[in-house]
Amino acid sequence: MLGPKISDWEQKRKEWMDRNPGFPNQIPGGKPKILLVTGSQPNPCDNPIGDHYLLKTTKNKIDYCRLHGIDIVHNMAHLDRELAGYWAKLPLIRRLMLSHPEVEWIWWMDSDALFTDMAFELPMSKYEGYNLVIHGYPDLLFDQHSWIALNTGSFLLRNCQWTLNLLDAWAPMGPKGPVRDEAGQFLLPI
Repeated sequence: MLGPKISDWEQKRKEWMDRNPGFPNQIPGGKPKILLVTGSQPNPCDNPIGDHYLLKTTKNKIDYCRLHGIDIVHNMAHLDRELAGYWAKLPLIRRLMLSHPEVEWIWWMDSDALFTDMAFELPMSKYEGYNLVIHGYPDLLFDQHSWIALNTGSFLLRNCQWTLNLLDAWAPMGPKGPVRDEAGQFLLPI
């Protein structure tokens, strides 16, 4: 649904990295290269104060990224007619992963989120061996198996095959219809 099925991303990414040593997957200091991705609707907000706040939160993200050596993309285009609103992030993330193989992590952040501590650094060493880092409520997630236990307003995805597979599995739940209606009917074992 998000595009042609890719099953050999690890190999393709490695080959690209080997052919393009001028695009390292780390920033000076040895930290992994991160791309912060955010987005907003292409039209002005109904209330002008909304555009003012959007400008403030975007500047906040740009300032944070500048301080921490993180690249940033602010998207206003809809890449898939079926995946609008909250779901618009899925085709965007996939396209950015494929067009930026040098990026180790994609950090999605909603347009209304902002940094309150500009000195905060992601504890990347803590995320070794993980492909998805997301804020949630462990009791709701692990004990109650609730889908509302996760917050998708800010999360990290490793640029790897696992993430492409996750996006492919996630995307059919976006468009209105039977797949979306049935997606919330059961939960697979963790």
